[in-house]
Amino acid sequence: MKNEPLSHTLDFAFRKALDKLRVRESSAAIVDLYVLPNPDSGDITIMDDEDNTLVKVPVPAWEEQGEDLETEAALKSCETLLISLVKQLHEEGQFETLNIIKPFSVLMVDEDMEVLAELMTIDEEQLLLSDDFFKHMDEELDGFFKELMADTNK
Repeated sequence: MKNEPLSHTLDFAFRKALDKLRVRESSAAIVDLYVLPNPDSGDITIMDDEDNTLVKVPVPAWEEQGEDLETEAALKSCETLLISLVKQLHEEGQFETLNIIKPFSVLMVDEDMEVLAELMTIDEEQLLLSDDFFKHMDEELDGFFKELMADTNK
């Protein structure tokens, strides 16, 4: 699998960051978790909502590509892997043992802390919200609206 080394690195980094949150001295609740992939420098950083670095690990898959690395393609690949990793961690119950305030979000950001992608949100009902969820809801609402408009034209 082409992205297997990247997938392993992301999994390692995320689990290490979550472990640090569990044993952190201050039991301050966390609202957001930020993931900063940086293909250009060849590393990924995971931070809490106070911009404290929980973990920063090198990404060998990016380092090996060197100057041949296409940043945009690397970020897109990373986003796809992160979405499935975060979903897997959520299904494993990894976020349930953290001191979080809901809604809790995991966000992929750039160096300026601008959000590139919302990877996951956990609200009061423990719903996992993603782009697929909203796309599906849009489709359902569009269908409902068309049906509703068809009924009013009769």
